[in-house]
Amino acid sequence: MLDQQTILIAIAMMALIVYLTRMTGYFIGLQLRHIRGVQPVLEALPGCAFMAILAPAVRQGSLSEIVAMACVIVIMWRSNNVVIATGVGMAVLLFGSPWLDG
Repeated sequence: MLDQQTILIAIAMMALIVYLTRMTGYFIGLQLRHIRGVQPVLEALPGCAFMAILAPAVRQGSLSEIVAMACVIVIMWRSNNVVIATGVGMAVLLFGSPWLDG
């Protein structure tokens, strides 16, 4: 069993890696923004990153996870609101799992 110090170190390391990843992406984006043709890629990147995380999980997922992913895609496509789309996807997973997965 893991002790509390090991868990706290792991959480701190994950937070540091996430922070460094976001800051590195931000600074690279600032440098690339002036290159012609890169702006559309930078604008689409957050959605692509979101899909890169979710798509493999859904590919191996249950029916409720596939339905949640479909809901997220439709809401993102129609409203372009990450918060609402993520909230609806989590609600489908939370409340739909008992009925969809049996």
